[in-house]
Amino acid sequence: MEADVLIVGAGIIGLAAAYNILRINPETSVLIVDRMGDVGQGSTAKSAAGFRAELFTSTTNQMLSNTSVDFYLHIQKDEGYDLGMELVGYLILRSRDQFEGIADVANILEKKGALRIYRKAELKNLLKMNYEFDGDEEAEVLGVKNVDYGLFGIKCGYIDADKLAYYYRDRIKEMGGDFQFNTNVERIIVEPEVKLGIPREPRAWQKVRFTGVETNRGVFKARNLVIAAGGWTNQLLDPLGIDCISKPKKRQIFTFRPKTEDQRALLYTKGFNEEGILPFTFLPTGHYIRADRRDGTFWFSYSDEVRPFSTNDEPEEKYYYDNIYPIIVKYFPQLEGARVDNMWAGLYMINSVDHNPVVFKRSNMVVATGASGSGILKGDAIGRIAAALIYNEPYADLFGGEKISSNKLEVVGRSLEVEKFVF
Repeated sequence: MEADVLIVGAGIIGLAAAYNILRINPETSVLIVDRMGDVGQGSTAKSAAGFRAELFTSTTNQMLSNTSVDFYLHIQKDEGYDLGMELVGYLILRSRDQFEGIADVANILEKKGALRIYRKAELKNLLKMNYEFDGDEEAEVLGVKNVDYGLFGIKCGYIDADKLAYYYRDRIKEMGGDFQFNTNVERIIVEPEVKLGIPREPRAWQKVRFTGVETNRGVFKARNLVIAAGGWTNQLLDPLGIDCISKPKKRQIFTFRPKTEDQRALLYTKGFNEEGILPFTFLPTGHYIRADRRDGTFWFSYSDEVRPFSTNDEPEEKYYYDNIYPIIVKYFPQLEGARVDNMWAGLYMINSVDHNPVVFKRSNMVVATGASGSGILKGDAIGRIAAALIYNEPYADLFGGEKISSNKLEVVGRSLEVEKFVF
């Protein structure tokens, strides 16, 4: 089998790339391969599935997120395809020192209508929690900081990752795209652009092309490749000597169903959104709480820095009790006794250089990775850039009419603003 474009990875980024390649030219034959049994079953399915439009310090991330979220809202509102999007908002709690480091950007975003800045006195009228820890020795040991500000992202909330993946899958099939599941890619095939028929080709002095992949189900050939394999992307590229400046780290989610009236009152905190539920809340320590209205549960997680780069995605229950629970009960004492009901883990493909996505082309192969935990919420824009590179277009047309250079997220000569809102 040979396709015009072979895409490795059926997560949101790979799906968005396929969708946009076919949107531009439905005559292109596209094959997507994935090690799982259906679309979006890897880290996409294991994410917190939050979205935030413009709520970034990098102007590039602002553009990628805003246009992608607008596309998803278009699907749900105009096409009538339910993506499970709920605009509950993001509430980013910060100490005074933390706020001062991003105050300039926060004030600009507030003027644009992307967020609202709450002071402590305002927050206390809305959210029942502990705000001050001066003199608390245990809090000092745990690194717990005071809460002085809350940045409330307005066009932010949750999306059903499965529904988004299925939307892409169905549209791709309608446009003639094909899928090969339960297929583990083991190696990218490298061949000379011009075959000379000599032993040990390609030689170091020959120009090369990436002509397909070896898998557990045989060889798949293609004229062009897109590598969107999430946490496994660098493992496929390292043997080729291609640097994607991104590596995977495990991120874990633990759920808890409220047992007391105080816990239920926290889950259904009113005053921030029409749904009458706690916004997606980020603590000054890097921990976050998602209130899931559909399931009536809390989701807890923490984006730790000192974590091995690894493709290990097995959840660790002890991690919750050691690293999450002691912190969240300091801020929310009503969560005392919150035991784990369910847990899972996925991979963040982290670009530690600047926390903007990484999309570039080498010969006939496009690499799309490095979303640093925001692949879903920037997926449409990343897919459009990947599609533009496949067709050698200098600019990608983002949803809503904005344009971006197809080489904006290139590794070589990269010069992007460092993102400070990394969760």
